Amino acid sequence: MAEEAARRHVRIETDIESDLPLMTLDRVQIQQVLVNLMRNAIEAMESTAGARVLGLRVRRMADAIQTEISDRGPGVEFPDRIFESFFTTKDHGMGMGLAICRSIVESHGGRLWGEKNEPHGAKFIFALPVALKAAA
Repeated sequence: MAEEAARRHVRIETDIESDLPLMTLDRVQIQQVLVNLMRNAIEAMESTAGARVLGLRVRRMADAIQTEISDRGPGVEFPDRIFESFFTTKDHGMGMGLAICRSIVESHGGRLWGEKNEPHGAKFIFALPVALKAAA
């Protein structure tokens, strides 16, 4: 995503907590979630006049790893509908990206939601449970 971000004049700021535990997950599916959320954030800032910054923050929250992707775009116009299949706010969107992302995260026992980013923009957060180690 770094090349696409650079091409669109978007700076990626990362804040990844150190010493995160290993997790059991489908690497390809979680990568698909990350790429979709990051691409949405980059596209959301196309008309932004100020600094275009995509934030990627990963941290442990109790028994879960929480990943947050934020942007400084206009925000989410229809927060109650964005995860519905075939609902899109894009001119050429299919309305499947966020629905698929939520399905993938939930299939891993996690949760995906959106919030307002302060002072403007959107923030998408997903939390995946930390796998419990089997008793020896």
